[in-house]
Amino acid sequence: MIASIGPTIPSSGLVRISIAVSGVVLILVAGGCGPQPPKVLLEAPREVSAEYRGRRLFHTPQAFIYARSAESAGEADRWVRDVQKYIKRNFKRELEKGLVVVMDPGDPPVAATLEDAHLLERDPAIMVTRPRHARSVAEVRKKMAAEGLPEPPMLKGMTLVLPPRKRVELQLSTPETTWAAVAPSHALAVECGIDVGAAGLRKKRPDWSEEQARKAASMFKDSFAKAFEIGRGNPVFIAWVQRQSDWSDEQRREAIRKYLRNVFTSNWLPPPKEEDLEW
Repeated sequence: MIASIGPTIPSSGLVRISIAVSGVVLILVAGGCGPQPPKVLLEAPREVSAEYRGRRLFHTPQAFIYARSAESAGEADRWVRDVQKYIKRNFKRELEKGLVVVMDPGDPPVAATLEDAHLLERDPAIMVTRPRHARSVAEVRKKMAAEGLPEPPMLKGMTLVLPPRKRVELQLSTPETTWAAVAPSHALAVECGIDVGAAGLRKKRPDWSEEQARKAASMFKDSFAKAFEIGRGNPVFIAWVQRQSDWSDEQRREAIRKYLRNVFTSNWLPPPKEEDLEW
């Protein structure tokens, strides 16, 4: 369920946030370069819209990226290239060209509820092999409540691969793309990270007021943002694995487990335990 996270709930953002709440120092070391525009821009095909709901098109070798700024487009281009390089290095295969819509503060979430996210992630058009230990929406919601993780910001900052039916609903259409995803900008990750971080801190320190918790979370806003950022490529990689028709179910699951561990270790975080990986 919610396939982009790692340990506590091996899905979309929950574990990265759980780690941020309980071990801010670990994520603090996972720094990186400041935001930069895409390194290479290509001429856009005539049939591709130059805009999408207030965003400009940035056509890179890896993807058609719709973003409100060149810096946000550069972020997306970077994490897509990271997935591409990982696939080429480890499997000698290629990540097909895709489409990324960068979400910002003020944008409504594509998945308004955990049920919506579950339906998108489990859509048979993109999900061939199911996780070994698939968690229900009820289980995920219970775990989030236990850790003090609020649903709205978790959903708003989530990265999701969009099945064809959702692309049609969102009026997203470009040629030569095998996959499409929505992912948070840094600004949105910061906003959601503060919301979730403050809630998690209050869970651990019930004597704190909401103002105290938000102030503390704001002091480490970029670190809490990373809880949403370091796994942006996870759903794209998982969807790529599902398209490898010559692999068995177990080969797909093992590739996903290996990738998720790599996401953590490459960001100087302890890898998730085997029992914490739903894949």
